[in-house]
Amino acid sequence: MRKIFIAVVIFAVLFLNFSNAQSTRDGKWWNGLDKNAKIFFVAGFWNGVTWGDDVLKDALSNLKKNGVINQNVADAVFQKWTAYTDIGSITIGEIVDKIDNLYSDTQNQPIMISDMMTIVVLNIQGLSLSNDVMQQLLQSFRQKR
Repeated sequence: MRKIFIAVVIFAVLFLNFSNAQSTRDGKWWNGLDKNAKIFFVAGFWNGVTWGDDVLKDALSNLKKNGVINQNVADAVFQKWTAYTDIGSITIGEIVDKIDNLYSDTQNQPIMISDMMTIVVLNIQGLSLSNDVMQQLLQSFRQKR
């Protein structure tokens, strides 16, 4: 019985260490994924963004209904949000390629995937990676951890 208990404890410690190592979703984590996992991750991420659109729209509607904000404010907030998250007609595969390209630079390895998505969205929306603002943002994300 004692051997079983020790085996379970060892397994639990190893499992917790493994799951903890996987929790940092940065460039090292990204580069360890295969192509399908990357596609599924990005698809899930954008599914969440789309769901966020619906949640925000519902929240704004309730605020308007309760007299907290007017229609103009609700429209302005929603338009700002959708402008920020607009990725046009780019495909999930193209987003994966952009992330792969950015993480191929070892300086970008420490950047968390959620921050990298911000870089990718801004790039899709026309902000060049060589732009001063984009370079400052990249530098900020590199030092965030």
